[in-house]
Amino acid sequence: MAVGITVAANKGGVGKTLITINITGALRKAFPNARILVVDTDAQGNTTKSFRVKVANDQNTIYDVFMGTASVEDTIVGTYDSNIDVLPANSDNNYLEFDKMEEFRDTILEWFVSLVKKFKNNISELMTIEGLKKKMTNIIDPSANYFNALAGSFDNVQEEYDFIIYDTPPELKQVTSSVLSIADVVIVPYEPDLNGVDGVTHLISRVLTLKEKYNPELRIGGVLANKVYNTNLHAKMINSMMKYTNRNNYHYFDTEIPRSITFADKLVRNGLPITMNDPNNKFAQNFYKLITEMNRLGLLSKDGKTLEIPVQLYQESEVEE
Repeated sequence: MAVGITVAANKGGVGKTLITINITGALRKAFPNARILVVDTDAQGNTTKSFRVKVANDQNTIYDVFMGTASVEDTIVGTYDSNIDVLPANSDNNYLEFDKMEEFRDTILEWFVSLVKKFKNNISELMTIEGLKKKMTNIIDPSANYFNALAGSFDNVQEEYDFIIYDTPPELKQVTSSVLSIADVVIVPYEPDLNGVDGVTHLISRVLTLKEKYNPELRIGGVLANKVYNTNLHAKMINSMMKYTNRNNYHYFDTEIPRSITFADKLVRNGLPITMNDPNNKFAQNFYKLITEMNRLGLLSKDGKTLEIPVQLYQESEVEE
């Protein structure tokens, strides 16, 4: 059974996609025989492009999976690496909220008609907001399929992969909530600036709500500092975040991802995760260190056990600080 790992943040620019694709590359190196599915749910489609996948106009994407017009199995495409597949995304996802809202409206109308028929002999019970809410809730929860829209969608591919890695858009609405409702582990990245702590606390609050309502097995894997500079401000913000995670018993990753202009340039020019394009690069070693730490915490398995990594991933002296 695949372990589902998602990288989520409700703030743009924290490096979710770079972390997602490089975790994938690090897993590929750590477990040479593992099968990995990368699921892109962001309308920008940057994760899709990072694995050299081009989406044709008539090709299924994650949008079609959300809309129920295509299965996950019919949407997955292969990549240049035989062990990595991608479920692509494109700009169609920009229209998902609108299209799902129309679908939601039609469903509400159908429910209302069924309620009227059911209580036609005592219609007064539906004539107040509280009465209507009570009757609707007793029959069906109108919001149930909104924040858990992917429930069951990946069941048929669980046995085909060892890891399913989800990239999410920078929001806490339907798409991200639906991913969190089926994932096993969530990694929460942040940039240690003045707004970083607030973004993490809001995201974790949402995670806890979804965990209680839809996904009791969801684990908060930890909070990950990204784009770290050696400055007093970043040191202060990191200290504040560590206090928050310690106080609430969340893991704060020892691994930090530094800001690197060289890394960004390599990624853009070559169009691949640096952990696959240039695995011996010092910056890439940070992600191997992250994978090692995740494994030690039991985040790479369904049952929380540590896996045996059959290869030497990195040397401490090689990690770029």
